[in-house]
Amino acid sequence: MVAIAEYADAVYQFVQAHATVEDGRRVCREPLYPWLMKAFDLNLYEVKGVRTAAVKELQRRGLVERPNPRGILLILTD
Repeated sequence: MVAIAEYADAVYQFVQAHATVEDGRRVCREPLYPWLMKAFDLNLYEVKGVRTAAVKELQRRGLVERPNPRGILLILTD
């Protein structure tokens, strides 16, 4: 199994690649579930936990903000 830090690094690269500028902030509105499922061969049950853990790790590192835990919006803070 891939470590959460590795998922977080991959998610961060995905978010950076799909970020757009809105109101002077870099944001990503692309859903992570389909990409994570395909990139890491995860099922729907697995992907929920991976996405949550990866985004929390990125928040802990200070790289993204997630205003709504139920939404897909991620704000890059770098």
